[in-house]
Amino acid sequence: MPKQARALRTYDRVLDAAASEFALKGYARTNLQHVADRTGLTKGAVYGHFSSKEELAGVLEHHFETVTDDLLCHARQSGAPPVDRLGSLVRSLADLFEKDVRVRAALRLTAEMPRPDGCPPPVLDGIQRDTRALLREIQDAGRLHPSLPPETVADLVVAVLFGTHYTTTACGQEGLGSRVHAMWDVLSSALLDHGAQDGPGA
Repeated sequence: MPKQARALRTYDRVLDAAASEFALKGYARTNLQHVADRTGLTKGAVYGHFSSKEELAGVLEHHFETVTDDLLCHARQSGAPPVDRLGSLVRSLADLFEKDVRVRAALRLTAEMPRPDGCPPPVLDGIQRDTRALLREIQDAGRLHPSLPPETVADLVVAVLFGTHYTTTACGQEGLGSRVHAMWDVLSSALLDHGAQDGPGA
């Protein structure tokens, strides 16, 4: 058991080191020697846990999909009003982008990797889809003006979230969460009717 625990700790060290390299340099400029240098391990020791750069990238992308799916599932299933669920989703994703280097790495990898079908990656498509669904619920509850298309408002919300991430990448992610929280407060105040009550006919 102690040996297994050490192996798991080393696995996490390597994965975090790879995430830092990918987030900083992108896929093409990252190599396993640099990952090994970050951990203080030999390159051979890194290969003992991951067979290739491609495998590391795949694990990071899977991590992004898993944690994002958890947040989307909570937003869909929570009993809170849809306005609160959308606000919580936006804030939680922003905090995740700021604090989780594995997610930041996956975001950069996702942006860099071409997709043969030309479609957005499933995880990004899921965020867009669920944001639109929540805004339709908000409109049905009388909290979004009928003249505002939920799809367009969803595009704006997602652009704020991801645009803030990508425009702060060069100077670090510190404060990204608080910036998105503040922008969400402005957007929700401008777009949503805070005097209405949630529920049909309000």
